[in-house]
Amino acid sequence: MQPLVTGNIIEALIEALFFGLYFILFTTTIYLFRRKHGLPPRHRPALCVLLGLTLQFLAVTSHWAITMYRTIYALGTLTGHADTLAFYANLAHPAFVANVALLVITHMITDAFVLHRLYVIFSHEKKVMVFPGACFVVQVVCATALVVRGGTSKAGEDYLTLSNGWLTSKLITSILISLYSSTMITLKIFRVQRAFSGKHGGPANLTSLLGILVESAALQLAIAILMLCSFQFKWLAGEFISTGTGAAAFAISTVLIHARIGLGWTAMSCAADSSASAPVRVNFPSPRPSASARSSQSGSGSTDVSFEDKEKVLDIRA
Repeated sequence: MQPLVTGNIIEALIEALFFGLYFILFTTTIYLFRRKHGLPPRHRPALCVLLGLTLQFLAVTSHWAITMYRTIYALGTLTGHADTLAFYANLAHPAFVANVALLVITHMITDAFVLHRLYVIFSHEKKVMVFPGACFVVQVVCATALVVRGGTSKAGEDYLTLSNGWLTSKLITSILISLYSSTMITLKIFRVQRAFSGKHGGPANLTSLLGILVESAALQLAIAILMLCSFQFKWLAGEFISTGTGAAAFAISTVLIHARIGLGWTAMSCAADSSASAPVRVNFPSPRPSASARSSQSGSGSTDVSFEDKEKVLDIRA
């Protein structure tokens, strides 16, 4: 079997695995999001986040569906080995061009979320956004040119010939956005930690947030660097792995943050509920009359009343 056919089969298997992981994380994120904000959310920032997550989900799902179609069509419909090889080698095929477009869309949505986090953490400070914003504009231009380049490719070209200036520029700008944003957010969190040193719960919560952001940024950077190196060094196996996992992996790096933050919301909610103690029953028995009192009552002709113990219950809630 030709390496091109084998590589596409491996790509389909890897993408199916990553898509399954992404689907679980996405459904978990939406469930936690609904518990916190409701569906549809009432606040505009939450609505924008939900729309971005939904758009990315549609792009990743479409990318996976097209990959499955290409695999089934090549191995199940086409009868000859030469036809299968020609199908995979045709870079101008609509299914291949659509997959390239969906991959770059997913990647750009991931970078847009990175910029959004940077913008929010720095309290809408515009000067911080100048450099990554310019990089994002360059990335959009390069991504558009890359899709056009794939759609106008000629017969005989293979995947590695797509390693041109457009692809290289797109990946480099994405890497710069991730590195710049992660560095700026880390410095911001460290400054806040020093300012709130000794405050109850502050440093621990910020350290946890920093860990979540760094882990997701590391996953995004790893896929982008793998894709860049694969094309630059003509590494065919790495190219198939990176393109097969790219769409789902970029999306995982996005929903992973929101899923873990959503779990944090749930944990804080449970802690708040458990902090309210259960009702405490406090019994106050009614006093019995003393012997002298009973004698005086008896001597005065009063009827002897037998007092029963009665309880008064107080509910004490935190």
